[in-house]
Order: sequence, then C-alpha cells, then structure tokens
Amino acid sequence: MLPTATPPPVRGLVIAEFMVLAGLNVEQLVRRLIMQGPAPAGEIFYFATGLTLGALALLRRRFPARTAALTTSGIALSLACSVVGFLFEPVAAPSGDAEALALAVLVGAACHRLPRGHAAVLAVLGGLTMAAAPVLRFGDTFTTLSIAVVWALLWGCSVIVGLILRDGEARRDAALAAARDRERLALARELHDLVAHHITGVVVRTQAAGVILADGPEQDLIKEIEHAGAEALGAVRRLVMMLRSPELASQVTVGGLVETIEAAVGDDEGVTVRLADGLADLAVAPETVSTVHRVVLESRNNVRRHAPDARRVTVVVEPVDSRRYLRVEVGNDGLRPGRVRRAPGGYGLIGMAERISALDGRLTAGEHGERGWRVLAELPLPGGVSAADAPERGSAR
Repeated sequence: MLPTATPPPVRGLVIAEFMVLAGLNVEQLVRRLIMQGPAPAGEIFYFATGLTLGALALLRRRFPARTAALTTSGIALSLACSVVGFLFEPVAAPSGDAEALALAVLVGAACHRLPRGHAAVLAVLGGLTMAAAPVLRFGDTFTTLSIAVVWALLWGCSVIVGLILRDGEARRDAALAAARDRERLALARELHDLVAHHITGVVVRTQAAGVILADGPEQDLIKEIEHAGAEALGAVRRLVMMLRSPELASQVTVGGLVETIEAAVGDDEGVTVRLADGLADLAVAPETVSTVHRVVLESRNNVRRHAPDARRVTVVVEPVDSRRYLRVEVGNDGLRPGRVRRAPGGYGLIGMAERISALDGRLTAGEHGERGWRVLAELPLPGGVSAADAPERGSAR
C-alpha cells in the first residue's frame, strides 16, 4: 500500500522564512537607530504590526488547520494599521516591508490550503489591503504609489505560488488515488483467481471425502471443514466485491456488531463480555464491524499465546463521547508480578494498528494495573471525527 502519511514540515523553508522576516525587521530597526531624533508613534506602531504579522506567518506552519483564522487576523490588523495611518498624520519615511511580506505569505497559504470560496475572499481582501496600505499610511506621492505597485506585485506572486502548490497537491492526490485503484483491482484479481480457486478446491475435495466416508466417524469433522471452507469462500468473494466496488463498503448498516463480537468470543467461558445498552441499534460501518472482530479475536489469541496463566479476560465494547467513538477494550490479568511484558511479536498488533489507522482510529496496547495487559481501540462512528484530530482522552476507565 502506498504511504498516505502527511510529510514532515521542511525545516529549511521554516528557517529561511524566519531569517527573511527577521532580517527585514532588523533592517527597519537599524535604519531607525541611524536616523536622528525620536521615532514617531506611527512608525513604532507599524514596526510592531510587522513583527506581529511575521509571527502569524510563521505560526501557519505550526497550525495549518487555522490558516483561515491567521490570515483573517493578519488582514484585519494590517487594515486597522492603515486606517490609523490615514486618520492621523502620515509617517514621513515609508516602511513596512516585513509586514507586506508576511501578509503575502499568509495570503499565499490561504490560496494553497483553504476551500476555493474562502480562499478567493481572503485573496481579494489581502490584495486590496496591501495595495492601499502605502497610500493610506504615507500619503499620495510618487514614492508611495511605487511602493503600492510593488506590494501589489508581491501579492500577485503569493497568489500564484499558492495556486501552484494547490494544483500540485491536487495532482498528487489524484495520482495516489489512481495508484490505489490499480493496486486494489490487482489484489481483487489475485484473490479471485488464486485464493478463491484454491479454497474452492478444498471445499470440493472435502465434499468428495464426505461422500466416500459417509458412514465413517470422521463425518462430523468433514462437515465442519466443509462449512468453514464455504464460509471462507464467501468471505473472499465479499472481499473481492468490496475491492472492486469500494462504494459498497462505505454504506452504513445497523446491527451485526453484537453478533460479530459474540462470534469472535465464541464459547470461551473464561471471557467476560460487557456490551453497552443499545449497542445492537448503533449505526456502524461494515469496515468498523470487521475491525472490531479482528481486535477481539487477535487479542484473545494473544492471551492464549502470551498469557496462558490469565484467570480473567474481559471484553468491553461501548460508544463514548456522545456516540462519536466506539471503544473496544480487551484486558487480562496474565502479567506476573515483577515481570516486564513486551508487546507480542509477529504481526498481530501491527495488523490491528494498520486497520484501525486506516479508519482514523487509535490503538494502544500495554500494561494496565498491577497484573493487567490491555488492548484499547477507539474507532470513529458515523458523524464523529478522526482520533488523530481529537484531543487526547484519558485511557483509564
């Protein structure tokens, strides 16, 4: 499967932005120190505005989800600064290069990340604010008009760069989606042509053995093998159908979750199952139901392999956070005192983590209490949010 994780921020670009913005502010400060006489209040105000906008421009990388708020705040602050400069006596020496660059960076980020309508509104407001700022602050002169043209060109470059980055991400996402589709169809063909073919052969041979040994003591065992093979073949066919038509897997169904949990637990009398009231009527996506089955089944198998002396195994399934998440907890008391237990080897937990991560869920596994070991999965329900975007919640019950 192709990786879909968000790439880490490019630290070189962050350092470059910081150096450029800091350099412009230092240049303005040095120029003010060289000049004789006290600094006008308006010039100090413009300098503080440039520092603030520079901080907002850098924060957009730390908080990409708040790009709209940061850009709106930057435009509002710059516009307020221009209004103050227009109402009072203009500053003699034009300044504000750091402010203009920071505002251009924020506008470019808005064009890159925000929805089209929101990005268009902020781009237009940012352009008007940048083009009008020199004239409103420093008066209607040839120099200020030249600065306004330069700032307008800077705004245009920022919009172009933002749109180029936006188009590049759209093309990348389309290429990833196409690659996933090709991989999914290839897997469907392999499952249909190879796995389903071999399982069909096993079922047919088992049926033949049942006919030959119709009166033998192995008849019950043969029937069980035939039934298991038929179920496996049906599961493979359903999986092939879902791979070829993924829209079928996104339909929300009601029911089936309780039956799935009970099937995963089986007839094991050593497992205590605690299901929340109304769980059978909970709307759950099919892939969530299958993931819950995998978590419970794999956790029970890990108990058998790694904690055979466990006296108590509990399975708790309940919706939490106003039914935004489904919480699946499987715990046991098979950890010996003074013994440090590591996560089971192999691919059990890795497979669970991959399935849960694909659903925007969260998986934690580790020691719990004095002798306990717990596997805790939190899966988003229809209408909920991804666990990655949600705040951390306490893991203790």
